[in-house]
This record gives sequence, structure tokens and C-alpha cells, in this order.
Amino acid sequence: MDPVGTNTPATGDTATPATVHRATPVTALTAPAGTASRAGARQRTSFRSYLLVGSSYLLLALLLTVRVWSDPTRNIIAGNPNDTGLYCWWLAHTAHAVTSPANPFVTHLANAPEGINALWNTSVLFPGLLLTPLTRAAGPVASYNLLAVLAFSFSAFGAYLFARKLRVRATAAYVAGLVYGFSPTLVAAGTGHLSIALAPAVPLLLCLVVDTVRGTHRPLRTGVLLGVGAGLQLLTGEEVLFITAVTAVVAIALLLLSRPGYLRRAGGPLRTLAVAFPSCLALTGLPLGVQFLGSLRAHGSPFLANFFKSDLTGLYVPSGRQLLATPPQTARAAAFPGGPPEYMNFLGWPLLIVCVSATVLGFRDLRLRIAGLTGAVLAVLSLGGTLLVNNVETGLRLPWNLVSGLPVFDSALPNRFSLGTALMAGLMLALVLDRLPAQLGTAGPLTAVALTAACILPLIPRPYAVERSPDVPAFFTTDAVKTLPAGSNVLVLPYPTGVQTAALAWQTAADFHFSMPGGYFIGPGSDGKAYMGGKKPTVTAQLLNDVENGRFSGPVTPAQITQGRDDFARLGVRAVVLGPAKHTDALLNTVTLLAGRPPEFSAGVYVWHLS
Repeated sequence: MDPVGTNTPATGDTATPATVHRATPVTALTAPAGTASRAGARQRTSFRSYLLVGSSYLLLALLLTVRVWSDPTRNIIAGNPNDTGLYCWWLAHTAHAVTSPANPFVTHLANAPEGINALWNTSVLFPGLLLTPLTRAAGPVASYNLLAVLAFSFSAFGAYLFARKLRVRATAAYVAGLVYGFSPTLVAAGTGHLSIALAPAVPLLLCLVVDTVRGTHRPLRTGVLLGVGAGLQLLTGEEVLFITAVTAVVAIALLLLSRPGYLRRAGGPLRTLAVAFPSCLALTGLPLGVQFLGSLRAHGSPFLANFFKSDLTGLYVPSGRQLLATPPQTARAAAFPGGPPEYMNFLGWPLLIVCVSATVLGFRDLRLRIAGLTGAVLAVLSLGGTLLVNNVETGLRLPWNLVSGLPVFDSALPNRFSLGTALMAGLMLALVLDRLPAQLGTAGPLTAVALTAACILPLIPRPYAVERSPDVPAFFTTDAVKTLPAGSNVLVLPYPTGVQTAALAWQTAADFHFSMPGGYFIGPGSDGKAYMGGKKPTVTAQLLNDVENGRFSGPVTPAQITQGRDDFARLGVRAVVLGPAKHTDALLNTVTLLAGRPPEFSAGVYVWHLS
């Protein structure tokens, strides 16, 4: 972004950081007696304004999620229970690892005995660490719900600070926070994609990038903050950090194209980056080593190439998440192949028109130029490799094909670059609102209110509907679970997968008293590539999945019985536990044949002890 926030460099911005800091002590010694008190008063006023802004965003986030708070330990945002269950499992796992203690980066509690690499999964390690006391006291669903509220409010506040960093007045900056923090992008991600919704780092890290380019502070200070911030975000969600980095690179490239003279001042930013890199590595060196050098490392993406991308019409067709969406619009958006949580690029016609017009008409303003062009680049990237229009694949190749084969890009989901687009759109609107009073005089305030309403109203989200997290049989919450050997490998049925996550909730309710085969995770297949569920399930696991889903009518053959017992022995399964299932009787009969003995019924579940 523009390091000075105007069309022409400010006088102070041409000074070197060293000059600024040498002058500070002299100023302090010769300042009038009332200077310190006035500075303190300004700081108190600034703190109160920040508190008011942050509190208002928090209130709006609570209103958005209001329905979960009638029972925050059981209610979850409706629409994506399996992904929500996965995040709850990771929050519980982190709390367990901290208090056990155990390795938080590699776990053998699921996909046992092989295990799971936490960094290859959306494990939200840093938030999980911070909320360990709450998770232990009230359960992972309560922690998840709190993080959902903080995701919206902190993201909005981060966008507000970013706009203020670029010299936007407070009222206009507040609108930037609304557009980003409660954007359709984040509201869609809030449906089960917590690591994407937790996106305050995008604007906050960009604030530090602006400081880096401006040379506002000493390289050591900015570099440490930038490195630590990047490291904490990496331990929260690597994808958001990658999106932030791409946004910064695009913006800096546009700055250098617009003002080549800034290359002569590259020494300061390079010194800042020289500090930032080891600061980040100090936090993340060990987990990154485990991720990329450990035995459970993987490569590539587990998702279909060119599938999770934005639809061009998604820019102006709202989904059912928006309050003012009409039934035809809702139906059109509901047909989006990626599903509701990935319908992320809606901005609405008024905001789109403002962004395009401001970029063209305000091209001389460096802030408008860079924000507009950066948002446009990210919007194009979000469309993926080929153009999708109104849910119809056109086959038209897009710029994503130029980068999709590069390292890291090959694992990214292009539609999620909508995060950067939403931030730039909010900034563009704020910059326009900031300029209106000077350009329109007395008509400026009224025009600003009307323009804000026109752009914000289409974005207003509906409060989330809620559903209940999975019921937990009493077996897992009472001493009955202690009949299973502590730390043993237990096959829990229905078999845990990405579309059947009840067993994850049962295991966390039992405070990870046992490990289990299966789970919902990304892991390496036999070829080392990343797959959902890692290697192919055992023949017995597939049989049990088929029985649960009504795809197996029997009878169980002697060969399947022999295979089942071999699989149990190879995985070290000490017991099988069958909880409530769609086809309980069929699973009961099948497992009894495989185990060669009848089960015990205990506290709502069937248990087969194998040794």
C-alpha cells in the first residue's frame, strides 16, 4: 500500500528511521510543560475510541451467533456439522496435549496406530492453546463458539486498524471493518471453516507491512512483530497466512510499479525482513520441521484440482446467508458446486460499482489504485483455473493456471483469496467515504450515509441457524469407559470418517482415554501424496462402512471373518465399541461374527473385548 497514504510523499516520510529516533530525545527535553499531559490525554481518548469500536464489533458478532448462546456447550452453527466436529476435536486434542502433556504436533489418538500430523490439518493450535482452560472446563464446543465470535469481531477490528494505518478517518475506517469482518466471505467460512474465519491476521499483518515500507519504526521492532505475528498465524491457519503473503506481494509489486523510486529505500524493509524471518522461525521451526521432515509428511492437495473456486456470478448474486437475498437468488447460489461454506466472493452490485469507479476515477490516489488493483488481482485468482459462470463450466483458462503448479499454490484453494478481495473492497469504500466531505462540501455527509447504506445493506448476514452437536452415550462420560484399557486402541463404530464424525465427539467426551483407527484428517497415502483419510482404509473398515451405510446385505463370509481378525491384530485393536448408528442391528451382527463373541451392553453402547 501507499507508504505515506497520499498522492505525494510527506516530509516526515522522507527522513530515515535513524534521523527520526535521534530527534526524539531532544524533542522530549525541550517540549513545553503541558506536552506530556496532552499526549496522555490523546492516548486515553484513542484507547476509549478503540474500546468503543471493538465493543460494537463484538456486539454485532454476538448478534450474528446469538442462537448458539442458549446452550453454548452443545449448540453449533448449522450447515457443516462434520467440519465443526473436526475443529472441536482439535481444540480438545490441544487442551489434552497441554495438560497431559503430550506431543501437540503429531497425534496417535486417531488414525491409530499410524497417527496424524497436526500441521497438515486445520488444527488451530495457537487458539487451542489459549483456550485450554475453557476447553477443559466447558468442553470444545464452548471454545469453538467463542472463537467464532472472536473471529468476526477481531477481523472487523483488524480491518478498522488497517484503514486507520492508511490515514482514513475513524468513521470511514469503521465501515471498512464492517465490510471485511462481516463480509459474505467470513460469514460463509463461519459455517464450519474456523481456521479461515479466524482472519484478523490479514489486515493486522498488512499494517506491519505498511510500517515496513514506510520505515515508521526501527527494523528490529517491526521485524519482531511481523515475525511473531506470522508465526502465530501459521500455528492458527497456514492458508490465511499464505493469502496474506500473496496480498502483500501483489500490493508491493503495484507500489513499485507506481513509484519505482521506492527501490532506493529497500534497505530498511530488507533489514526488517531479516529480523522477521528468524523471529518467525523461532516460533515455528519445530512444527515446520515435523510437518515437512517428519514421517507423516505429505505433498500436494487432497482436493480435486480446479474444484473449489469462485463463480463469476457469485460477485453479485447473494446466497441464503444474506438477509436481503431473494428466493431465486438463494436457489441459484445453493446450486454452487463448492457448497455454501465455499460461496465466498459476493460483494453486491453497489460495492462492485464503487470499487471499479474509485479505481478508475481515483487512479491518481495511490491508495485507491493499489487497493483497487490488488482486490481485482485476488478476485481473478479466486476464480480458479477455468471460468465458472452461473454454475456452468466455460473452459476458459484463467491466470490461476500460471501459478497453480508452484509450491504452496498447488495446495491452495483459489476461492479463498476472496478474503483479500473483501478486505480491499472495504478499504476502497472507506477511502471513498473519507474523500466525500472534501469533494462535495455540505452534501458530503448525506451522500456518505446513502452510499454506505447502499453498499452495506446487501451484505448484511442473517443470524446463524444452529443445530446440536452429537449426543454422547453415557458410556464415554462415566466410569464405564474405564473398562477399556487406558491408552489402548479401540475401534469405535460407526467408523469415524469425514462424513461420520460422531466418534470424534465421543472420544473427546472420554478425555481421550483410548486411541482409535480412522478419523477425519489429511494424511499421506502410500505414494506420499496428501489425501483425505490418508491411506486407503482396511478391508474390514470398508466392510463396516458399507454395513453402516446400507451398502452390504451380507452374509459375512469366512474370508471376511479371517480378514477382520487379521486387521484387528495388525492394528492392535483391544476392543470394539458400537454406539448409536443408522444400522445398529446389522453392525451388531457383523462385529459379533468378526469378534467371535457376543458383546456386553454398557451405558448405551455395545462393547466387544478382544483380549
